[in-house]
Amino acid sequence: MLPDTERYSDDYPQHFEAQTDWIVANREARRIACVLHLGDITQRNAPAEWAVARRCLGTLDGQVPYVLATGNHDYDDNAPKRDTTRLNEYFPLDAIRKWPTFGGAFEPGQLENSYHLVPIAGRDWIVLSLEMGPRDETVTWANRILERHVDRPAIIVTHAYLFRDNQRYDRRLGRQRASPMGWGNDGEELWQKLVRRHRNVMIVHSGHVSTGGLGYLASEGDYGNTVHQLMVDYEKMKGGGMAYLRLLEFLPDGKTVQVRSYSPALKTTRSSPLEEFTFELRAATRDEPEPVGEVRSAPLTRAPVHRYRFEGRSRRSDSIVDSAGEAHSTLRTEDSSSRLNGKGQLVLSGSGHVRLPPGILEEARDLSFEIWFTPTAEHYKWNSVVRFGSRDDWLTYVFRTLTVHRAEIAVDRHNEDIQQNVSVTPDEPLHVVVTYDHRGSDGAPLLCCYRDGQLAGMMTTRLLLSDVEVSEGLIGPFEGIFEELRIWDYSLQASEVCGSYEAGPGKLRIR
Repeated sequence: MLPDTERYSDDYPQHFEAQTDWIVANREARRIACVLHLGDITQRNAPAEWAVARRCLGTLDGQVPYVLATGNHDYDDNAPKRDTTRLNEYFPLDAIRKWPTFGGAFEPGQLENSYHLVPIAGRDWIVLSLEMGPRDETVTWANRILERHVDRPAIIVTHAYLFRDNQRYDRRLGRQRASPMGWGNDGEELWQKLVRRHRNVMIVHSGHVSTGGLGYLASEGDYGNTVHQLMVDYEKMKGGGMAYLRLLEFLPDGKTVQVRSYSPALKTTRSSPLEEFTFELRAATRDEPEPVGEVRSAPLTRAPVHRYRFEGRSRRSDSIVDSAGEAHSTLRTEDSSSRLNGKGQLVLSGSGHVRLPPGILEEARDLSFEIWFTPTAEHYKWNSVVRFGSRDDWLTYVFRTLTVHRAEIAVDRHNEDIQQNVSVTPDEPLHVVVTYDHRGSDGAPLLCCYRDGQLAGMMTTRLLLSDVEVSEGLIGPFEGIFEELRIWDYSLQASEVCGSYEAGPGKLRIR
């Protein structure tokens, strides 16, 4: 595996040369089957950089087959224009078609999505290389190729798939992105749409993550096969990576793969747990895939501890009644346009708000809040829909702008958030649920955000809800119409959120 060589192509060609020279020199002694480039071949997609890559990788021509993946730096100015890479100019598909290992490509004259049929340690493998942020049509093609070659164990290479926290890139996670350029399918989407569905997929390898550039995750596919997902990137090291390449060595027992990182420039290996380890190939154990169903709706486990339905008169600012508890409140406004409209709705003009009692989250370890509302403004700037907290601590759902929203927790002004681009039109109703579970994922607290009954974002966090000092709870200030707010002292499950959304405001479906 050749991790991101972008800085070699730009500033340190001697390290690129050292890698490919070493591969050729050791191809027979080490029985090197193929070389897989993990993307970011160049730094700025510049002709001079591609010339370096062409010269260095050309050392392998006729010696060892190699498979190239495109990274975000292999496009003009890191910009989201798929037709700007010079990959096909310097590595023309017509030339690569003549290689005995070449299997095919997705698009005529384009190398960004291709596959090779490679013998590795006595077995016939398929190596599938996918573009940066694969498009849906690319994924459809990749599914067909893997089905056509189901008799061959498969390796998939794509540039951005695994993150440094040993989890797949997931656009729903606030601190992670779908891909560096916001294109196509991220790691989690590739897992769901492609990787997990095939009994023959054994390995997925990626690069890209320059900070903390090591990762490993083993997941079970739908047929019971183990999928080993790896990530490595050394570009932040001195010299752009000091020529470190990754070796996947298939041992004589036919199942063990040894992972090592070696620098032919330094003539040394690295020995950290994510750079020197072994894993075992595990074939499919089921003839039929494990069924994967959509989230089904379910009744609520129990009633909310607080519930506000805004059933008041329109002639004056009236009481806001908590029909489930004792946390009653009052609409506070200096503007008559903020009011209870007599139709079971709270209308806020942008200045009015409802201040909830401070004890509403007292000693809470878990929490869910659910709100039906309709934004009515064309523009927002850090306007909270619901906020629990104090000057330094808070849990909130906020409109940063009309179409950029955050579910956010903060302790002592240190905040962690799920930020999402949201398709929102003024005067169209929204249903939002935010949940916090202190047990969360593998013992780490989990913050989730749902919109219109579906999971929109989730993240693990180091912040504890029990550390959030709540001096007040607020609905608003926000310009919009509110139907109902509910608060639970536990984290709703996805099925409960879906069921509540289907039931609608004013109706509680409880087991």
